[in-house]
Amino acid sequence: MKSENCEIKRYGSAFLTAPEAAQLLHISTSHAYKVIHRLNQELKSQGFFTIAGRISRDYLLQRTMGKVPERGPQRDGRL
Repeated sequence: MKSENCEIKRYGSAFLTAPEAAQLLHISTSHAYKVIHRLNQELKSQGFFTIAGRISRDYLLQRTMGKVPERGPQRDGRL
């Protein structure tokens, strides 16, 4: 089970924890919790489901660094 957690951290997951966000943004962990809380409030007001203490990697980068997540090829639903 532990090796699975290591694989997720190595390749990155869709959600970041506060310590991971703190490391990414070069801020303290306590400040990262505040940032995550604020961003989760924004997402809730837009009707999204949120997870306390976690934030979408794409949303965090978009709101803090202005990076728009890259999208893969668009599917039109046809086979």
